[in-house]
Amino acid sequence: MKFNTLQQGISFYENYARVFGFDTRLYSTKKRRSDGKISLKYCVCNKKGFRETPRLHAESKKKRPITRMGCKARMTLKLINDQDNYVIFFFHEGHTHPLTTPNSAHHTKQSRNLTLAHKKYIMDNSRANIRATKSYRLMKEHVVGYQNMAASVTDFKNFQRDIRKHIRGKDAQMLVENFKRKQQMCSSFFFKYEVDDKQHLIRVFWADAIVRKSYASFKVVVSFNTTFSINEYCMVFAPFTGVDNSKSCVTFAAALLYREDSESFVSLFEALRDAMSDCDPTFLITDQDPAMKITIERVFDSSIIRHRLCMRHIMKDPEKVGPTLAQNEDFMSEFCNCV
Repeated sequence: MKFNTLQQGISFYENYARVFGFDTRLYSTKKRRSDGKISLKYCVCNKKGFRETPRLHAESKKKRPITRMGCKARMTLKLINDQDNYVIFFFHEGHTHPLTTPNSAHHTKQSRNLTLAHKKYIMDNSRANIRATKSYRLMKEHVVGYQNMAASVTDFKNFQRDIRKHIRGKDAQMLVENFKRKQQMCSSFFFKYEVDDKQHLIRVFWADAIVRKSYASFKVVVSFNTTFSINEYCMVFAPFTGVDNSKSCVTFAAALLYREDSESFVSLFEALRDAMSDCDPTFLITDQDPAMKITIERVFDSSIIRHRLCMRHIMKDPEKVGPTLAQNEDFMSEFCNCV
């Protein structure tokens, strides 16, 4: 067989492998000294050869599965001297291992290919905080079976990893640009951010039109909590929450803080006043943070401040009552009722 280009010959062997149920990999290459063109190209089965015995100092590492079985199946493409075409110079058909069955053929490398639809689906789910594994299961339900996926869960994970790698170092700017677009669409959307001398995002505050309207209606009691922390950059998530007329929790605003110091709290509370038209909350409930206490009294001079321990702080160390009572279910039930 003759091929116009080298890639056409490689694609032919990959399609052949997909039909017959095995994976391929590119092996060694020989080039002509005169012009550097590839004169011989070896395409082999992915189970060709044997893996070397792991070294002693690498025994503690995770063991890799055995994927090489000394298979001799291969195809060699040779460049025609007076032309730029390639021909099959050598072909060995036999394998030393069982081939993939038709029911599991979708697991082979040649059968797996992330299409544009796959990538769009993964990106849309990532915006909704849906990870790759769950996205893979959801798409399996859409296409009715894993055999129709044309991709593996590892392919989904790798693509989502590449997305995170691509936006690393740009995600803070993407967040600010997203807030700017929201503000252009709705003038009532309020946000404020600050960066340090290295242009790193250290504080960001935001409140949309709905939560600002909720604050105007239910600002009597506002709870401020900084016990949450995001995973990636260890920034503190600080929400302002309250209770509406139906005794349901309602969010008034939210912020991300790099440090929990007086400077950060002053900037945050001033941003809250700017967003809410200088309307201070009547009662402000916080946990017992010294820096927060000083800052609140400085900014909200007309508010009544109450520092309280949250349920998490009270219940996180039940062993203080002693090991016997801590294991007593009746006592712990009564203790929770009292709290």
